Amino acid sequence: MCRIMGTMKSFVTLFCFILILNVTSRSQIQFIRRISPFPDPQGAEFTSIAVSQFGDIYLLEKKRDEIYRLNEDGIILNVNGGFGWGEGQFDTPMDISMASGLDLIVADYNNHRIVRFDRSLNYITTYPNLRNDFQIFFPRSVILSNLGEIFILDDENSEIIRLNAQQGDLSVFAGIEYDNYALREPRLIRLSPAGLITVLESHNRILQFDRFGSPLSIIKVPAESALNDLILIEEDFLILLEKEPFLMLYSKNLTRWTTPVIVGLEKESPFIAGTYTRQQLYLLEQSGDIIVCSVARKSR
Repeated sequence: MCRIMGTMKSFVTLFCFILILNVTSRSQIQFIRRISPFPDPQGAEFTSIAVSQFGDIYLLEKKRDEIYRLNEDGIILNVNGGFGWGEGQFDTPMDISMASGLDLIVADYNNHRIVRFDRSLNYITTYPNLRNDFQIFFPRSVILSNLGEIFILDDENSEIIRLNAQQGDLSVFAGIEYDNYALREPRLIRLSPAGLITVLESHNRILQFDRFGSPLSIIKVPAESALNDLILIEEDFLILLEKEPFLMLYSKNLTRWTTPVIVGLEKESPFIAGTYTRQQLYLLEQSGDIIVCSVARKSR
């Protein structure tokens, strides 16, 4: 009897330890508020989001090939773009990036270029331009770093272009010569706070490189549904999924996945895109609404 009681006590202790580990390793995501664009952009289909350090929100719209600028309350301040190949126009804008809070860049997919704007959506320049002697083919995703470097995901060649816009230097990495680190159906690239280039692939791989293209790590995403986006929360990865669970979080410190829920949000649905800026999480819904959340770190 004593042996049985001792075994049960050990089992309960182990169960409690696992439960505590699971709870403490999960980040607490707390709903703060919902932002609805106003006036209502009838029929708009937003696909990508960026938020500046000043709180301005930028959305890419795929039907009319436009970029929207909203304030923190969702008021539409101005719109730029439109279909075409002239200055500041797009043909299938795919991704948007903002680093310093002063400029933003857009991956203009079918025009084979990167378009740069200031924070008020005034056109600045295009890469490549008449002064450049390189080409870009179907840029799918883009990063603007605080150092002024531009990293471009070339969809035709499945490789990453590193461009120093001021000096005109260009290098390429993650191509077929990278063996297991060669990109396979890459979807997007993101920049971690530590300056690591992070790549999300369609078939559930996350790859990381340093800014010079040296391969660092590969992480498998244990998901069965399509992956919509990758958000860097400090050094952790938040994956947005098309089907439940809609969120998966990877703790780099604990090297494990969890499925967080958003506390206070009445009903979760698939999120199209998102970003983590100003210590807040911004999640774009299919409706065009933006869910703003806080993230309490519990993984340390």
